[in-house]
Amino acid sequence: MTFLIFCMIAYMIGSVPTGKIVSRLKGIDIQAIGTKNIGASNVYLNLGKKMAILVLIGDMGKAFLMVTYASQYFSVGQTMFIGLCVIIGNLKSMFLNFTGGKGIATSLGIFLATEPIALFVLGFLWLLALLFKKYSLLAGIGAILLIPYQYVWYGEIIAVLSVFLIILFMLLKHQENFVWARVK
Repeated sequence: MTFLIFCMIAYMIGSVPTGKIVSRLKGIDIQAIGTKNIGASNVYLNLGKKMAILVLIGDMGKAFLMVTYASQYFSVGQTMFIGLCVIIGNLKSMFLNFTGGKGIATSLGIFLATEPIALFVLGFLWLLALLFKKYSLLAGIGAILLIPYQYVWYGEIIAVLSVFLIILFMLLKHQENFVWARVK
């Protein structure tokens, strides 16, 4: 029962639309401008660096805190499932009629809480690929596909499956970027 309660709280915390809240502080509806996404990238493009940093910290922070707290009570597999609930909240926010962000900053918070070294390696590989290939989208996809392998060592299939689903959901939310990259 405690685990189920954590999952519901994780979904609700993930549902908090940081980008929408931050943009409202400036009197702007971020879902009405730019890419219409509530994430840090759209906030950066339309409201500037400071507001984007607030969104990034908020989205990463809510995931990091929830997953860190959950890890005190649950196994790695259960903790990653709770992280999955945070992502689902971010992608399908109950406060935004089940629309939401793309889950990048939120997933970074989850991975920072559970596998900070893997996150560092991911960032390094992405930068390396970007420097040599100049394709940030492809570099990001290649790097992020390595993350589930970091959780194999825990020996909990639910951890690996949860991470795989987190990544799958993020990739599905970025489908239009793949079409755009193919056209260019």
